[in-house]
Amino acid sequence: MPAPDAFDRQMKAMQEMHKKMQVAKTPAERSALMDEHMKLMQSGMDMMGAVSSGGMGMGMMQHGAQAKPGAPAASGNPGMGGMMDMHAQMERRMAMMEQMMQMMVDRQAAMPSK
Repeated sequence: MPAPDAFDRQMKAMQEMHKKMQVAKTPAERSALMDEHMKLMQSGMDMMGAVSSGGMGMGMMQHGAQAKPGAPAASGNPGMGGMMDMHAQMERRMAMMEQMMQMMVDRQAAMPSK
């Protein structure tokens, strides 16, 4: 599972790229950004893949398997803190998905119209 600060760095980089795409006025300026844009999108997709394969779903199953009714949080029961952490992870993931969609829109807008 990527660390929260890795999410934050990725989100900031994607937001900065969005701003660069907005500022680019000519097709040549937008074209010059395409390689960097694609690498950033790929790193975002890699991070999203790491979240879905090793993060949320597996964390839920592990907590469910370890939790015992009435057991204190220290024994593996996710408790309120664990639920809050999962909620925060879901919020970060949703924010990243929204930013990735914005990048796809930026990319489509940068394509020369026929």
